[in-house]
Amino acid sequence: MAFVPLVVLLILVILLYNPISVRVMTVGVAVCYGLDARIFYRLINTESRFRSFAVSPQAAIGLGQVKESTASYIHVKHKRGMLFVPLYNLRMSARYLRYLQDRFDHNWSLVLAAYNWGENNVARRVRGETIDPRADYRSRFADVPETFNYLNKILPAAKKA
Repeated sequence: MAFVPLVVLLILVILLYNPISVRVMTVGVAVCYGLDARIFYRLINTESRFRSFAVSPQAAIGLGQVKESTASYIHVKHKRGMLFVPLYNLRMSARYLRYLQDRFDHNWSLVLAAYNWGENNVARRVRGETIDPRADYRSRFADVPETFNYLNKILPAAKKA
């Protein structure tokens, strides 16, 4: 009899951590949080390649590569270790993106730059400016190659005039 709950648990774990399930959850979380699903999907792909147990050298964890300190900042009831749970990690990533959208007037290039390079770095870069929600600020980060490349991986190609 103890075998049945173990099998059920194993099936749940396989379903929860399955790369296809993770992709479906990614789109679902984007929709639930009112985010552009294509951008959120590309962000998760860029951050972790949909690997739930990914850990960066900077201790960013899981699908959205969220740090424990960031999770605690955006969710006061955050429990250490929960970032390895795919749905929880995606929700923390989405919540952080929503927070950054509010901070940077829903401008995706600034929001994603802040997600990658840090919100304070981006805030310093645009201090005193009026942010146009539809403008493409990618060129502002050309001197930060990691962030510039990150933006180009996630955002659609800039339209030429």
